Amino acid sequence: MIKNNPKSIWIIGDVHGEYDKLLSLIDKLPKEAHICFVGDLVDRGDKSAYVLELLANSDYDCVIGNHEIFMLEDNPRWNSNYGKKTIKSYDSLGLDKKQEHLEYLQELSYFKYYEFEGHKPLVVSHSYIHDIWQDKEFEYDENDLYEMTWKHIKKQEQFNEQKEIHNGIYNIFGHTVVDEIVVAPNYAMIDTGACFKDGKLSAICYPTLEVIQV
Repeated sequence: MIKNNPKSIWIIGDVHGEYDKLLSLIDKLPKEAHICFVGDLVDRGDKSAYVLELLANSDYDCVIGNHEIFMLEDNPRWNSNYGKKTIKSYDSLGLDKKQEHLEYLQELSYFKYYEFEGHKPLVVSHSYIHDIWQDKEFEYDENDLYEMTWKHIKKQEQFNEQKEIHNGIYNIFGHTVVDEIVVAPNYAMIDTGACFKDGKLSAICYPTLEVIQV
């Protein structure tokens, strides 16, 4: 077993700049909760800089999402669309903070792997990982990394049940917005659209699969 693994871990879905919701959600979690984020911390909401400031100065785990990749690349599409609110959110914190945050984002991994006695290993990723999963030591190529951050799952036939059973892992991911958390035998989808009008920010505990939302 990997050293220092928690007895349980809370996985938080796509925050997308919803800093106030995030603070409310963390306040509802157990005081000493081990926390991991599925990425897409930034864009759409008004307080992305504050979300990054919180995570960059915490012990929380996090994997990278496609919106963090946009931000790191300074992608023109990001600057002209997704990133406008993120850039604006630095008016209060200062642009020097943006550089610190970019350095933080550069260190994020594409997935986190946790072992729990008596349960399937947990793999946290931004998007569904079962299709390309090999093992935690495998050197994934650029196409694999693209899948981990960009693959939208909107139809049941897009899941790979045979591979899920073979992999023997439990995958918790976000990226594809769902009305309510989807909990299946080998995965959970937890992006419940925090940045949208009626959306919620969700957290799920592994291995209990308890859900808390704001």
